[in-house]
Amino acid sequence: MLIGANLSRRIMPLAVVAASSLGLTGCFDLAQKVAIHRDASGTYAIAVSADGIVGDGLDRKHADINIDDEIDAKGVTTVTHDGDVTTQTKTVAFRDLSDLHLGDEKLSLRVIGKDGDATRVAFHRSFRIDHDRDNRDDARGFGRDVVHSIFGDHQYTFAVWLPGKIDRIAPVKLGNRAVVPVVWGDAAGHTIIWKMPLSDMLLDGNIDFDVDFAANGRFRDTQSLPGKHRHRRHDDDDDDVD
Repeated sequence: MLIGANLSRRIMPLAVVAASSLGLTGCFDLAQKVAIHRDASGTYAIAVSADGIVGDGLDRKHADINIDDEIDAKGVTTVTHDGDVTTQTKTVAFRDLSDLHLGDEKLSLRVIGKDGDATRVAFHRSFRIDHDRDNRDDARGFGRDVVHSIFGDHQYTFAVWLPGKIDRIAPVKLGNRAVVPVVWGDAAGHTIIWKMPLSDMLLDGNIDFDVDFAANGRFRDTQSLPGKHRHRRHDDDDDDVD
C-alpha cells in the first residue's frame, strides 16, 4: 500500500495524498488548510484521515506513505487518533507564498486597495487537476468509475484563515452546483471552510477559491511556485513536463 505519487496523474494529479491501490475500499478523507498572517507569512497543511488498513498504514512510523510529494518544503508531520480513525497531518510554515512549490494548485495574494488604514487583499487558490485528462475521453470514463468506487463516501475540505474582515467570497462552482462555505471568526480574523465529496472534487478538476479581505498588515503581491519535483513519468511519455 502506498499513498503518494504512484496513482496516475491522468486520473488525479493530487496523488500527493491519493491511494495508488485501485483495489482499496474505505480509503480516506482529505483536508487542506491555509492560514495567512498579517505579515503575509503563514502555514499550509494537508491531512489524511482513515480507518481500517489505510488508517493502520498512516499510523506506522515508517509507513510507505507520503502526503507531501508535491510540497517542496520541510514541515512537521503529526499523527492523531479519534476512535478508529487515524489522521496524519503535514504542516509547512512559510515566510511568503513564494516559499511554497506546489503541484497542480496555485496560491496567491494580490493587493487591491486600501480600506482606511487597512489593506484590501485578494486571496486566490486555483486547482487544475484535470489537464492531463484533456482529450482522453476513453480514459476519463474509466477514471470516473474508479474514483467513484474508491472515494464516493469520503469528503474533501478546504479551509483558509485570513486576518481582519471579509469583504467578498466568490461562489465556488463544482459542476453545475455551487459549494456554499461555512464562515466563522472573531476580531482577529475569519475561517472559510468548503466541504464537498472527494470524488466530485477529483473529477471536476477545475476549482477556484477567491476571497477578498481587509486587514492591517504588511501585504504584497505574491504567489506560490510550481513544484520542483514534477517530472516525466517513464510510463506516461505524453504527460506534461514542467
